[in-house]
Amino acid sequence: MEAENTHIKKYYKIGEVSKMLNVPASTLRFWETEFRQLKPMKNKKGDRIYSLKDIELLKEIHYLTREKGIKIAKATRKVSGGSAEPNPNTVLVKKLRELKEKLLVFKQALGE
Repeated sequence: MEAENTHIKKYYKIGEVSKMLNVPASTLRFWETEFRQLKPMKNKKGDRIYSLKDIELLKEIHYLTREKGIKIAKATRKVSGGSAEPNPNTVLVKKLRELKEKLLVFKQALGE
């Protein structure tokens, strides 16, 4: 089963991340201007390349702004570590997303 996990990439193009989060690429570029922690690398052509860490940050931004309806100004404070300890709900959502991703990998490995 370990061999199936080797296909998980370390870097993703903006279009791939856009599909993952179901938001337009323009939204990702906008979030980059609003959240100073979000700094995707760029290749020689200038295309944005997102790391797994960037994607986790984007998932948190997406959760706060789209699912919770928090305004950008407040979300920037939450993401920048405005609170001393992480929100338990954010931690739970992160763990559930990780579990979901693992289950999807297993499902794909089983051919369903």
